[in-house]
Amino acid sequence: MVGRVRTARLAWASALLLLGLAPTAAAEPILDPLGTAFPKFQGAEATPVQLSFTRAPQNPFMAPNPRGNIHNDTWMTDAYRWAGPVGHSPRAISNAMSPALCASLTFHSRGYIVSVCPSLIAAPQLRVIDPETLELLASYNMPNAPDPPGTKAYQNFAGGGYFFLDGQDRVWSATKTSHVFVIQVSPDGRTLTQVHDYDLTSVLTSDERITSALPDFKGRLWFVSKKNGKVGILNTRTGRIRAITLGEDIQNSFAVDRGGVYIVSSKRMYRFGVRRGGRPIVRWKRTYRNSGIAKQGQADAGSGTTPTLMRGGYVAITDNADPMNVVVYRKARKLRR
Repeated sequence: MVGRVRTARLAWASALLLLGLAPTAAAEPILDPLGTAFPKFQGAEATPVQLSFTRAPQNPFMAPNPRGNIHNDTWMTDAYRWAGPVGHSPRAISNAMSPALCASLTFHSRGYIVSVCPSLIAAPQLRVIDPETLELLASYNMPNAPDPPGTKAYQNFAGGGYFFLDGQDRVWSATKTSHVFVIQVSPDGRTLTQVHDYDLTSVLTSDERITSALPDFKGRLWFVSKKNGKVGILNTRTGRIRAITLGEDIQNSFAVDRGGVYIVSSKRMYRFGVRRGGRPIVRWKRTYRNSGIAKQGQADAGSGTTPTLMRGGYVAITDNADPMNVVVYRKARKLRR
């Protein structure tokens, strides 16, 4: 079910943001090119049914669940209480922007859609979108740099794809230049102001792009790189950075709870903690089954998922066996291989 939710969100975001109307135009109905050949819709309004879901704890350094990042919370549950469409007088409209992968959708305290959109065509761009008209309210071009050879179109989240929104309506986004920008979104959604710039180039080479950055429950900013699998911690108060190298690609984001950080590489599942002095340390690791094949839709030959934390002390990923499996680990068990 989690996979279907993620796929649906990505499909919706891609469809919304890959069309080509002018950013300032009013929302327009999507026209049927065949006129009246097809009905506007079929079926009837559905009756809402309340489903149970995992209630993840609130990370105090992120926007209230489920508004803070692509997977809704730092447990990466993809579960939330908001109702979906039930089919009451449906109408399809469009007011899209230039092509980009705007897959991460967060929500401003006043309801605006906030996304950072990586692209192979132009620089990654922070966008604020009106949720009713789909008007582009504001945009901010992030720093750009050439993508490494072999980068797949629309499968590269480096440069802000995995950003997060905090409780002050500030976007925390990695850049392609190994910085983390903090950008304030104004109350009306029409002004974007950079308020912090954290430079991580002292521990990252130019081709070790930041895949994702997230705060833990004490406010330390964790980050990972795709190439070489750097895992680092930034103390945002002192600017001190501590990092280790796994030597394994990290393509996905990661999960955070009060007791640890859960990262999946191209080979293994890890639980991390913090040593004295603020350096990340591996608490346990486990090798998952891997066919060595990058399947259709995968960015590389490894797990294609961000770890998901669950009640009862579990963390789950998909492996890369053929066929793939959902693998569930106990969070506290010390597994090493």
